[in-house]
Amino acid sequence: MSKEKSSVELKDEKQQLITRKDALVNGAKTEKRTLTSEETTQLNEIATRMVDIDAELANLEAMSKRKGTPYQSQKRFSLLRAIGESIAGTYSDESLAVIERGRAQMSGMETTGSLLIPVEDRAAVVAGTPANGGNVIDTDLLDIMTPLTANLILAQVGANIVTGLTNNVSIPKYSGTTANWAGETAKAEDGTGTFTKQGFSPKRLTAVTYISKQMLAQDSLGVERMLRDQIVRAIAAKLEATIFGADATSALKPDGFFTTLPAAGGAVDWKKIVELETKINTANALQGNLAYVIHPAILGKLKTTVKDASGAGGFLIGDNGMLNGYKALVTTNVASGLQTAKDEYGAIFANWADYFIGQWGALDLTVDPYTMASEGQIKLVVNAYFDAGSRRDESFAKTTWK
Repeated sequence: MSKEKSSVELKDEKQQLITRKDALVNGAKTEKRTLTSEETTQLNEIATRMVDIDAELANLEAMSKRKGTPYQSQKRFSLLRAIGESIAGTYSDESLAVIERGRAQMSGMETTGSLLIPVEDRAAVVAGTPANGGNVIDTDLLDIMTPLTANLILAQVGANIVTGLTNNVSIPKYSGTTANWAGETAKAEDGTGTFTKQGFSPKRLTAVTYISKQMLAQDSLGVERMLRDQIVRAIAAKLEATIFGADATSALKPDGFFTTLPAAGGAVDWKKIVELETKINTANALQGNLAYVIHPAILGKLKTTVKDASGAGGFLIGDNGMLNGYKALVTTNVASGLQTAKDEYGAIFANWADYFIGQWGALDLTVDPYTMASEGQIKLVVNAYFDAGSRRDESFAKTTWK
């Protein structure tokens, strides 16, 4: 067994690797060409070793803080490294373990990609207690899907987001029990409500993103996070653009809120804002996660339009960002160019707890190093599986404004 290197030796080795990496990248830049396949392989090997060095340094640092306490090292999963391994066709044990978990989540579903990244929450650092040997386990960077909710307006307004689904989902709806007055000995009327089911099934959402070969060679945790965030943002943007959109009904995707258009609302004013709240209130649905979702163009109108002719009532939206006493979230994903004149924007007031978003299985990534090879880029095709819809239509009031 080889002798374990000291922190000084590891840092020296890392600096040598950085020098080699810079020489390869700068050489290609100077000659104004893309990296060769041999150079790309060398950069991948350098990046892999640098990730391992960082893990070893972290373990040594942990040991120095807890002298006399044993530690257990665990190589962390790196998406950048896994992509490089996919190109080479040879995976590390860490990547294989992650892919196997992803494959388990996709049980019964067809996959096409070379990487299956499981959707699961994992702690950034797991540390033992002295009573259990004081094991210190290095940082695990597997948590790829958690940022999805941070990038969704729907998460911020309180939509019901469920991940890790494996089967089709049926949500029951009950029309409610009714009661009636009757004579002293008259037969009671049947007031039993009716049950219906709304079904949700996985629909493939696909996104494309690109990374440079130079980026693939980076060892920085910031670059790793940037790539993960780039993938998640692409998924989140497409998902919400569909949900808030006006595309025609299709079996391939969920209906958007404006697939069926309401009557034209015209210029926004205070009365029309209150009408949305009234519609929800008269349906006995004014409860839960209540909020408006509007387009930025409408936010501009709200900030510059007064409630009444005198202006004494102030502007339609308050300085605190509250609209009619409720929070208002803004996104360009809300449908625009609506109605006959194509000059109105969608607006929704709702109890968002009654909106369901389901996500099935793992992230299915296809790594394509060929299509953009002449530009020194790698194409990533991401497949994810979602469905969405309202659980109670009375909880949603929509209109179009300009």
